[in-house]
Amino acid sequence: MELNVLLVSLLPMDEELFSEKGQVKDITLFEQALGCAKERDDEYSIKVYINDQLNGYMAGVISKKSSVKLHDRNFKIHNEENFPPVVWLWDRSEQVILIENKTSVFSNAGVAAKTFSNISNNIILAERGLRAHVNPKTIDSAFWETFESFEYVNEVKFNLAAPNLFGSTKKEIGEFLHEVVDETNASEFSPVFKNPDGNLNLKPSSWLNAMVDWVKDGAGTWSISGKRTLKDKYKKIGSKTRAKLLVIDGDITELELENYEPQDVAEIVQMIRHRYTFKK
Repeated sequence: MELNVLLVSLLPMDEELFSEKGQVKDITLFEQALGCAKERDDEYSIKVYINDQLNGYMAGVISKKSSVKLHDRNFKIHNEENFPPVVWLWDRSEQVILIENKTSVFSNAGVAAKTFSNISNNIILAERGLRAHVNPKTIDSAFWETFESFEYVNEVKFNLAAPNLFGSTKKEIGEFLHEVVDETNASEFSPVFKNPDGNLNLKPSSWLNAMVDWVKDGAGTWSISGKRTLKDKYKKIGSKTRAKLLVIDGDITELELENYEPQDVAEIVQMIRHRYTFKK
């Protein structure tokens, strides 16, 4: 079975108003939003089978409406709605959704992430002035090897997704990233370093390594513009990101999930958590 890894962050829709009202920032609100999303009448459908509020695990199925052509007794074609189930698991400690990679329903991890974003941003979060940001965890190429391969570098750019603000991952990536988001309420942060003469000089440091690590852990991208000789033209190389895919033995079907206990979900998540964790 293949699983895509989706990262979840919560941000205030209006930081000033959020602070004035003394609202509570709590990732469990995202869980509540998923729980109440079952009452829907649109193109999406979600069902929660396991909701372990104490230990922070959830599991269920999700789908997006499609249409299938069927033949009736008189061999006339008619269309029927179809919601093929896709299995998902929730790990509160990492603020991560693990979703079955079923491209016949969600063509890629980005579409799956958008679906969870649409479903979770409902009245539960809106009443508390929060918005959920869901993005696929990605895999990237090596930043420093790329930078050092150029003799002349005129631009380095990062595009960083907002950190998981309300979970235990906050201290793991670098306080400065969180300070930027806390002060600006930005869902993305894109610092650019430039030197038109090609003499950009970046060296490993705590704040720069924090950005590189954040991309390496799957929540952003980088690009480097440089050249190897003075006569060359500048070319841009970006982090070769692709959605992180976990492969686990066996399959979890909808019917099996219906009979799962919370401990069964916990065991599955704990068994594979080391393959997507943000904790170093």
